[in-house]
Amino acid sequence: MQANSSPRNPPKKRSRLARYALWLFQLLLMFWLTILALLIVVGYGLRAGWSTPGQWSDGFFIAAIAQVLIAAASMGQQGEAFYASSVRYVSGGNYDHARDHLFSESSRLRKFGVRAVIGAVLTVLVSAVFLLK
Repeated sequence: MQANSSPRNPPKKRSRLARYALWLFQLLLMFWLTILALLIVVGYGLRAGWSTPGQWSDGFFIAAIAQVLIAAASMGQQGEAFYASSVRYVSGGNYDHARDHLFSESSRLRKFGVRAVIGAVLTVLVSAVFLLK
């Protein structure tokens, strides 16, 4: 006996909802530094009793500057990892494996720096929204 499927087909809806939730989680995970900076500014602003839009805007702008500084620091480490990957001698190990590992670390730090700068731009936009109010 064959069961008739319902026109709504709940398993497909759940699958689509799970896919969107996973995409949103990955997006939030990519910009964890920005989310953390925004939460810190909001928490401090509420605790300090900020009431004017200018205070909130200044707080978000300082958070954006902090994100850019973190990005610059990670980019500097990226350069060190890249230069270390070009060494010719690795004591007691496999040169190719060490080079590949250091190159992947350099690439990871570069991606983190780019995401931090993009997050800083988004934080500056949030700051501008508070100035427009």
